[in-house]
Amino acid sequence: MHIIPAPDLNIVRQLLQPAGLPIEDIGDNPLARFYLIEMDGKTAGVAGVELHTTDALLRSLMVRPEYRGRGLAAQLVSHIQQAAAAQGAMALYLLTTDAAEYFKRLGFFAIARDAAPDSIRRTREFTHLCPDNATLLCRKL
Repeated sequence: MHIIPAPDLNIVRQLLQPAGLPIEDIGDNPLARFYLIEMDGKTAGVAGVELHTTDALLRSLMVRPEYRGRGLAAQLVSHIQQAAAAQGAMALYLLTTDAAEYFKRLGFFAIARDAAPDSIRRTREFTHLCPDNATLLCRKL
C-alpha cells in the first residue's frame, strides 16, 4: 500500500462520481490537492485537501467498495492531516452527510456551520457543493 499525489484529475473524477461526491470544481481550484491510495498496483481510493493558510478542508474521501474494511480511509485521512500540518494548517475541517460518526472515531468533532472560519465558509464545497444539512466537523492538527 502506498499513497501518491494524483497524477491525473480525470482519475479523481472517475473515482468520485460513482460515489456521488462533488466533482464540479476539480481542476478549477488551485488550492486543492488530491491523493490516491494504491494496493497491489491498483487505485483503491482517493482523498483531497484544500489549504487555506492555517485552515484546511478535507474533501472527497472515498475508498472503493472492494477495498473497504482495511483501514485505507484512515490512512488517507492521516496522510492529509500530516500534509496539511506540514503546510502550516492548524485545523482540518470537513463536511459530510453520512459519515460523521466515522470521522468522530478519527478524532474529529462536530461544530456549528456558523462557527467555521471565514476561509472554510468561502469554499465552494461549503457554499455550493455540499447540502446545507451536511455536518461540519473539525480536528485540530
